[in-house]
Amino acid sequence: MSREIEYDPFSNETLEDPFPFYENLRNSCPVHVHSDFLHPLYTLTRYEDVSEMLTNFNLWSSHYGQMPRYSVQGCLFSDPPEHTWYRKLVQQSFAPRHVAAMETEIAALVKELVDVMEMNETSDLHDALACPLPVLVIAQILGVPTEDINQFKEWSDAQLAASKSPNPADSKGPRDAMNDYLLRQLNLRRDLLQASGWAEHNPLTQQDILGVVIPDDVISGILLAEVDSRELSDTERLVMLNQLLVGGNETTTSLITNLFWRLLSEHHLYEQVVENPLLASVAVEESLRFDAPVLGLYRTNTEEVSLHGVTIPERSKVMATYGAANRDPEVFEEPNKFRLDRPQEELRKHLSFGLGRHFCPGAQLSRIEARLALEEIILRFPDLRITGDTERIEPFLLWGRKKLTVAWN
Repeated sequence: MSREIEYDPFSNETLEDPFPFYENLRNSCPVHVHSDFLHPLYTLTRYEDVSEMLTNFNLWSSHYGQMPRYSVQGCLFSDPPEHTWYRKLVQQSFAPRHVAAMETEIAALVKELVDVMEMNETSDLHDALACPLPVLVIAQILGVPTEDINQFKEWSDAQLAASKSPNPADSKGPRDAMNDYLLRQLNLRRDLLQASGWAEHNPLTQQDILGVVIPDDVISGILLAEVDSRELSDTERLVMLNQLLVGGNETTTSLITNLFWRLLSEHHLYEQVVENPLLASVAVEESLRFDAPVLGLYRTNTEEVSLHGVTIPERSKVMATYGAANRDPEVFEEPNKFRLDRPQEELRKHLSFGLGRHFCPGAQLSRIEARLALEEIILRFPDLRITGDTERIEPFLLWGRKKLTVAWN
């Protein structure tokens, strides 16, 4: 079955629009193998199979990374119990209550970006709003100076662009550059701690230090954190911070551009949201379902698996394809139609943020950023329209627009 359909996840045709390929695979080849890589790459496309992959971590492991290459990254790309320890370190910063408290600040940032967009008559919604907003927000949460966000964006995009390369050296340069920068940020906080005397005698708690001696941000929290009664190594700290920075910007940028792309392509949908701003949250969820910003990630099976008549050997690289599962007609009515009247019970089932223990810690933050962006734009530009062709972002695992030209007068 896996050889009946020609499907290359890296081909230009697939990159341009993967969803017809996904539909074909779901219907006729639910387990596909692509052999033109360093090793075979398997693809699962049915909702039931992808859900099982995301929840059964004993069988479908993240130990060898979630990209096509085998890579033991650890930290957030690991299995319990290791994953559980690291997850707890970042959970507080991305907890719904903490994120909700940031809403006013994010709304002010959105307004500021849209002010500049209007004043300069910027025509590219990606460059004016969708790209800078998530980078500014994640930089603030982690504790990265905002004047350095353009450099971080370049390093992050370069690492993601290299995800399809069989050569791990292709991502080494930007990863090392980002790690050098992050290490300097860790050392700045160490210097502040040492100057305060905290390093020599330590009767103070983190509550006494964070926001007083060193900034109260994720970088500081990771510097002070312990896992299993031991301090983290700098290697572990840098892996965690890199994972958070890379994962925390392009995905939300794609969510925002995809959202406006679909609403403006069928302008009556955009008009509905203008007339009823309460539909903004529904539009965000339907965008996540219809255009998963992360099309899928890989797992490695810990034992041989037989599925739909295909044997997947132990320790194979298998893609859990969120973008395909989100359009499975067994779960979603009219799956290839963008609907603002889709029932909530269906919307809640999309897999764009994953499922189970690896559910995206930044999901709530991403939703809020997209909703606030949409609410501000419909208020300011009720006649917004697309004026040119869009362009797809490069990484094959991601789905978004790197160009979205618009006009409003």
